[in-house]
Amino acid sequence: MRLSQASDFALRILMATAQSDAPQTVDKLSEQLGLAKSHVMKIVAHLARGGYLETTRGRGGGIRLARSPDSIRLGEVVKLIEPDLGVVACLKPQPAICAFLPRCALKGAMARAAEAFLDSLNSETLASILAGTQVASLLEEAD
Repeated sequence: MRLSQASDFALRILMATAQSDAPQTVDKLSEQLGLAKSHVMKIVAHLARGGYLETTRGRGGGIRLARSPDSIRLGEVVKLIEPDLGVVACLKPQPAICAFLPRCALKGAMARAAEAFLDSLNSETLASILAGTQVASLLEEAD
């Protein structure tokens, strides 16, 4: 299974936002994570619509987590960002042409595999990932 860059970016944006008590900005996140500002803006908006981030405009505003890190399950975030987790054509939203449909055991096996993938990610929270992560800038300061 392959995820899009958007999932990777979304998880990193959540991690960076959670590591600071101060509100983040798109510019700060973009610079810190080495991502294009347009990508950050799009993903922040998507995460805000999904209830993971809250955004406030104006002075004193910025980007904050909308939920506690221990309530954010990684699989839920990936499912939000990846609307199509169909690993084979018959699991995708658009109609598939297949000689074996409607009685194909492959479809069920692949659906179970995709669910197992999300279940595995859901065993981790943003808090559990952060607990095992060290920020590169902190490592550099220790040397």
